Amino acid sequence: MSDAWVYHHQDLGEPAHIDGSPIVRPVVPLIVAEELPAVLGVLDSGSPISVASADLFAFLGVDIGADDPLYGIPLSVGGGFERTPVFRVRLRLSSPGDHTHGVSWSLDLGARSRWRLPFAVLLGQRGWFDSFPTRIDATTSTVELPLGSASDGEL
Repeated sequence: MSDAWVYHHQDLGEPAHIDGSPIVRPVVPLIVAEELPAVLGVLDSGSPISVASADLFAFLGVDIGADDPLYGIPLSVGGGFERTPVFRVRLRLSSPGDHTHGVSWSLDLGARSRWRLPFAVLLGQRGWFDSFPTRIDATTSTVELPLGSASDGEL
């Protein structure tokens, strides 16, 4: 696919497979705030919603202790169910290899405290896959986003 943004899966330092090969994840670079370096978002088509470390929300203009969430949802991330408040935020997807360009979009994002995962954002069915047609290719360890395909913004 030549008319696409292509991102390579990354090894996030997790324990290797039984055969010793690294676990690689489909990831995309996200800009939360201009004063921060890009953070990694892992694509997870099995997650019903998108969630992130609660530590990021202040940079997104959300005070999770004072602002009212859109709704709360019981959600398991990393093995433990807890009620997760969900807020409407705006993120920017960085273009491949160039964090100065990208596309911004609005999404409902759950705020998880006690985040212990090796990435900052988990991008699920709502918030990612309902906004970006996405091809995850395990044979080439790539993520492809067709140009002109974003539903809110423009690739």
